[in-house]
Amino acid sequence: MPPSFRGLAGSPCAARCTVVHGGVPREGPGNFTSRRPLRDDPPMRPALLALARCGLAAALALASTACSATTSRSLPRSALVERAREGREPSAGARAQHVVAFASAQIGHRYCWGGKGPDCFDCSGLVLRAWGSVGVPLPRTAGAMGDALADVPLDDVRAGDILWWPGHVGIYAGDGWSIEALDSRHGVVRRPATNPYRALRPAGVD
Repeated sequence: MPPSFRGLAGSPCAARCTVVHGGVPREGPGNFTSRRPLRDDPPMRPALLALARCGLAAALALASTACSATTSRSLPRSALVERAREGREPSAGARAQHVVAFASAQIGHRYCWGGKGPDCFDCSGLVLRAWGSVGVPLPRTAGAMGDALADVPLDDVRAGDILWWPGHVGIYAGDGWSIEALDSRHGVVRRPATNPYRALRPAGVD
């Protein structure tokens, strides 16, 4: 079991959690990093207001054209951890177990942009290689995976499924845990699966 560490902030998959020794994660209030308040010097205020207006306009434009199914949350926060505590984990098939074993073997490897192994990975590169190890091809990016793969309902999420956040993906390792190529600071880690937006599964996988 990995040593205790706190949840991450400032990344697409930020979580408020604490990893503890034992089979199921436990939530807590900690974060690796703290957020600094936005600078509010008087000369900066007009520029910041203009940027905020531009950002809001761009977000509204994107929202009008984007597919809401790929950005909405279908999994309640902490639902996978709570389900694991209650002992309601569905069993995974042989291929899915191999996917988890592949991802687990990469824990400790460094993160690199565009990396697909063997020495470093980005988030989608790790997922792509893990499923590729059992002969299942996947789209290259987190966004493309979210568009192409079917959602898995909470009660059926099992080890090997793909956990999805906006701009980020990981592998569900079972028992409330996730394996992810997180960022350049942390590399490939195992952490509580407290806040994924969606769970996905490749077509034809039992």
